[in-house]
Amino acid sequence: MSGKIGLLLTILVAFFFNTSAQIDTTQGCLTCHASLVRQEVVHDALKRGCDKCHTPNGQQHPQKGVSGFTMAKEIPALCYKCHDENNTGRVVHSPVMKGNCLACHTPHSSPESFLLKKNPTGEVCAQCHTLESARKRFKHDPVAKGECAKCHEPHTSEFDRLLIKEPPALCLKCHKAQAEEIKMENVHPPFANNCLNCHNQHSSTEEKLLDLSPQNLCLYCHDDMQKKIDKATIVHGAINDKRSCINCHSPHASHEKKFLIKDTKSLCLSCHDRTYTGGTHKVANIAQILTKSKNIHGAIEKVGCIGCHDPHASTNPSLLNKPFPSGSYAVAAKENFALCFSCHKSDLIEKQNSTATGFRNGDKNLHFVHINGEKGRSCIICHNPHGSNNDHLINDKAPFGSWEMPLRYQSIENGGSCQPGCHGERKYERTVAIPAAAPNAPVKK
Repeated sequence: MSGKIGLLLTILVAFFFNTSAQIDTTQGCLTCHASLVRQEVVHDALKRGCDKCHTPNGQQHPQKGVSGFTMAKEIPALCYKCHDENNTGRVVHSPVMKGNCLACHTPHSSPESFLLKKNPTGEVCAQCHTLESARKRFKHDPVAKGECAKCHEPHTSEFDRLLIKEPPALCLKCHKAQAEEIKMENVHPPFANNCLNCHNQHSSTEEKLLDLSPQNLCLYCHDDMQKKIDKATIVHGAINDKRSCINCHSPHASHEKKFLIKDTKSLCLSCHDRTYTGGTHKVANIAQILTKSKNIHGAIEKVGCIGCHDPHASTNPSLLNKPFPSGSYAVAAKENFALCFSCHKSDLIEKQNSTATGFRNGDKNLHFVHINGEKGRSCIICHNPHGSNNDHLINDKAPFGSWEMPLRYQSIENGGSCQPGCHGERKYERTVAIPAAAPNAPVKK
């Protein structure tokens, strides 16, 4: 009966290999060793006959405890009869260097490609590589799937850590969006140099496999910004958000300067399209103001929001670049209104009579009238710093504590008028007729 079973197995194997030569070379072996070829992937050498690797040594076979065959050659020389040595690169995998092919491969059959001993590939690697770094919450997709060979050569490589290519070329094989980004006009140097400057290749406690949280990662290099934030009294809310710097900057590349994800004005208005309220502080809906206003502040038109505001942090209220009163009144000193005087002449508050301003009655400087002494009025009582439907960015209403007083400003060709709650209607004309001097009147000197 046992002979019939052996013959049956031989026929099945012959059918599987589909060659008559294989019947002769495997008939006796597979009577006992059929289990060696039951896996999906069968070693090609075995298909051509067991004697390609095993040769009789003169001992009777089979007999318990005695091997009747020896290897045709020692491993790895035996493997190199058919396979290229594949160990000539600059970096050689330790098992390959030691000639230990069977550390990773099984010699007969396997359910895995390349006759690997385990599935997925990562389990084979894990026999030697513990990969503690791959046990964190966020895993690189090839690591999660055990596809180590997506990035590493199993035998030999010209690159450190047996990488298939050096980053960023290796990473850009899969990350197509970033492959397009690296072609952009402005490329972040760490990205151009090596993705691993910011990302962990295996796993991380941070999303996107970042080495640190976005803010800490950026400030690790941009320590000048860290010093600025530490000294500031106000930090932009976008920086303290979970995404931090990447709310506004691309970490890889951009067509905009400073790696901004949009042009400055569009970027700011993508968030400042609503009203923000925190405690007693309120930030108006700037996008709405600009959309509805006929007249826009020239600083916004020319350089965008950063003409007046620091996008990161500041010691001034509202993230202003330079000092400006936080309340309705301040001492009328140039340094207290430094922001406005970045563009406007300080004569507005320093000279009682001046033609440096259009807000004058003759040469009487009406800005000086409003902003002088210990209780100079803030510019924003009358002017909107962003936009207005009135000429000269005049507000419709002036804030006064919890009240809002209508200004009722009227513009005329040579001046204007207003009638707020703080005084009756007042008019001004830039060119005022001067009465002729009486005959023989003394000339003033």
